[in-house]
Amino acid sequence: INSIDAKRIELKEIIIFNPSKREIADLDEELEVSFIPMEYISNDGYIQKQDKRKLKELKKGSYTYFRENDVIIAKITPSMENGKCAIAKNLYNNIAFGSSEFHVFRVKDEDVLNYKFLFYLLNRKEIRIEAQKVMTGSSGHKRVPIKFYEHLSFPIPPIEKQTQAITQIETLEAKIEKNNQTLQELKNKKGEILRRYL
Repeated sequence: INSIDAKRIELKEIIIFNPSKREIADLDEELEVSFIPMEYISNDGYIQKQDKRKLKELKKGSYTYFRENDVIIAKITPSMENGKCAIAKNLYNNIAFGSSEFHVFRVKDEDVLNYKFLFYLLNRKEIRIEAQKVMTGSSGHKRVPIKFYEHLSFPIPPIEKQTQAITQIETLEAKIEKNNQTLQELKNKKGEILRRYL
């Protein structure tokens, strides 16, 4: 976005990274929350499914904590490169735990940055390419350090323009989904024709 009225800001100024489990220390441990391992995140940017677990089963482990509207991104290879990134939506009691290999991003002020706009900024191939360059660790276990994201900077337009961009993107995504369904239906019909002649 090269809007003349967009101010370039480093993410560390407007994002809370990897929030602490201390936020939920006083909650009832019998509370049912979402459990979302890495394999439940699609490569297309959404949560495919979630399990329901009691808080006491999850909060003392190494699982990553996040909540409704947080953005989660895989930090480990090859999940990061494959695009495993999503907005946490429709969580049980608005709380979730997932893989220890997620980074979590939470918008500090939604009058400055819309969480959906943040997701679209981060869920791009060019960001993954840059993240791959700074991965650390041994082969097969390389991870993106959180400092990479902290120092990313973007031109952040006014919230009204963010909302306009989100609406346009969501309209296109709906068309893509509809076309994908049509494509699958046509493939199925092709298979049916072949079966009739075999």
